[in-house]
Amino acid sequence: MRSPHVRPEESALVERARSGDLDAFDRLARAHLATLYSVLFRLVGNHEDAEDLAQDALERAFRALHLYRGDASFRSWVVRIAVHLARDHQRRGGRVALAGILELEAPEPRPDPRQSASTGELVRAAAAAIAALPESLRVALVLRVLEGMDYVEVARATAVRPGTVRTQVMKARRLLAQALGPWLGGPDGGAS
Repeated sequence: MRSPHVRPEESALVERARSGDLDAFDRLARAHLATLYSVLFRLVGNHEDAEDLAQDALERAFRALHLYRGDASFRSWVVRIAVHLARDHQRRGGRVALAGILELEAPEPRPDPRQSASTGELVRAAAAAIAALPESLRVALVLRVLEGMDYVEVARATAVRPGTVRTQVMKARRLLAQALGPWLGGPDGGAS
């Protein structure tokens, strides 16, 4: 059964790429490179590593294109490859860098320097809280909340059920609310 996330034009490109059309795969790669980079940057927190891992994900997708069944969008499939690469990278290298977790635009200059300092502290605290989440919760949160993927797509990208993704995102949000309580108006941010 085809997923509603699988677009016919993307399926046609996949089929052409499977038959050896390098231009078709190049179009698929270009269409998803920004998403891969964004996901990986938020998971590994380093521009160079995110770029390398995004390229690795696309290379692996090209070599494994014959394994793509089309029951999920190509994006979900290639993000799944990227998530696995990020996990392997973190296992080899250790910790998650905080820099890329929350890629927020710089706040508008405020006349009150205390408010600007407080905003910076909140961003750093939020990045640290996200980095401290268990891997499965952090990946679910990044894909769902920061990347805007729906629960079904996140489930396909992480090889779990959509209900599990919902639970992971809920747990991640609860842990973040607890960690950010001082900035959110209470010891646990008002989360119960």
